[in-house]
Amino acid sequence: MTVTREQTHRQAIFNLVLIAMTLVACTGLLIVAALAPAPALAQPLIVCVCVGFTAAMAGQAPESLRVVRRSRDALGHLRRQLDELPEVEHPLGL
Repeated sequence: MTVTREQTHRQAIFNLVLIAMTLVACTGLLIVAALAPAPALAQPLIVCVCVGFTAAMAGQAPESLRVVRRSRDALGHLRRQLDELPEVEHPLGL
């Protein structure tokens, strides 16, 4: 039995930034491997590793996006509740 923990908002944002950085790094590596005179056997390996690693990282994106959207919706709900509260005068008249 495995126990999965819910991501916090901060962890979800960090995860999305990490996914974006991985995508940029792998894209750069693919461009360098295509433009530089890399050995013929290394190019398919680099492509497979970069595409596979990026796909594996992107598999966590939907969960992180769900956490970010849910926290954004919760913040909007809290703001709507605060707007519904009646305005009262300060007890000291300030």
